Amino acid sequence: MTFEQIKSFLAIVKYNHFTLASQELYISQSSISKHIKSLEKELGVELFNRQHRSIRLTDAGEEFYKFAQKSMADYKNILSDMKKYSCEESSSISIGVIDTMVEYGIASLISDFQKQYPNIQVDLIERSNCKITEYLYDSVINLGFINSHYEHKNLLSLQKILNDDLVLVTSVKHNFAKRESIDIFDTSKEKYICVNGDNYLHNVFLNTWGNLNYFPNILYIDSQTKTLLALVSENIGITLLPYNVASSYQKDFDNSIHICNLQSPFSANIFIAQLKNKKLSKNETLFKEFAVNWFGKSKFSPK
Repeated sequence: MTFEQIKSFLAIVKYNHFTLASQELYISQSSISKHIKSLEKELGVELFNRQHRSIRLTDAGEEFYKFAQKSMADYKNILSDMKKYSCEESSSISIGVIDTMVEYGIASLISDFQKQYPNIQVDLIERSNCKITEYLYDSVINLGFINSHYEHKNLLSLQKILNDDLVLVTSVKHNFAKRESIDIFDTSKEKYICVNGDNYLHNVFLNTWGNLNYFPNILYIDSQTKTLLALVSENIGITLLPYNVASSYQKDFDNSIHICNLQSPFSANIFIAQLKNKKLSKNETLFKEFAVNWFGKSKFSPK
C-alpha cells in the first residue's frame, strides 16, 4: 500500500468521480484506476460500487475511508514534527523547481546567490507542479517555484515573480503551421499532449471549455518538456507552453516545431510559494528575498 494509492482513493471519494479525481492529482485516469485496482487487490475487497457511471463506497470502502483519512493526517503530522529535530540554521536549503525554470535563468539565480552567500548550499528538487505543492504541504520543502495557484491560494502564500504568454506549439507538418495566430476554440478537435502535473493546459481548459462541460482529447505523459516537444515535432499532437520556453527549444528540434500566438492571450505565471503561517529559516528567508529581487530585475518580471 502506498500513499499515492491512498491519495487516489481520497480524491475519488472527494469528487465521486474518477476523471475529476485524476484532474486534481494531475495524473491520467488510467493511472488512478490502476492505483485503486492494486489497492483493492491487496486488501482483497472492492472499495467502490461502480454502476451506471456513478460510484459509491462499499461497506469495506467506508471503513477504509476512516483509515485513509487518519493515515494521511498522521503522515503530514509526523513530517512536520520531524522538522524540529533538524538544524534550524542548516547551511543547506532545499528549493522545489518546475523544469521550465531553467529557461528563466534559475541556474544564474543560484550562481549569483551563492556568490553573495557562499556558505549556504542550495539543493534544487526538480519535480512537477503538483508534486512541489505536495512537498510544501508535507513540509518536505518550505519554498518552491510553481506555475499555478488557483486551487491552493487558501493554503499557500504566493508571490508572482515571472510572467509569460502561452502559445500554441505544433509540428511544422501540422495544418496550423501556416498560421501566425489562432483562436483557442479552433483547436477543440485536436489531440493535446500534456505533462502530468503541469497546470498550464489544465487551467486553460478549465477557463475555456469548463463552462461548456467539454474537454479536448488529452494525452498525458510522465515526462518533461523536451520529451513533450519531441512528440509534438512528430505531429502526434499539439500543446500549449510559455513563449520563452517553446522558443528556446526550436533550435533543439531543427525548427521542426511551429509557434502560433493565441488570439485571446493566456498568461503563464510563476510564483514562489510557501505554506501560510509557515516560518522560514533564516537562510530560506535570505533566499526568498534574493530571488524576488533577482527576478524583479529580469525581463520576465510581472507588470
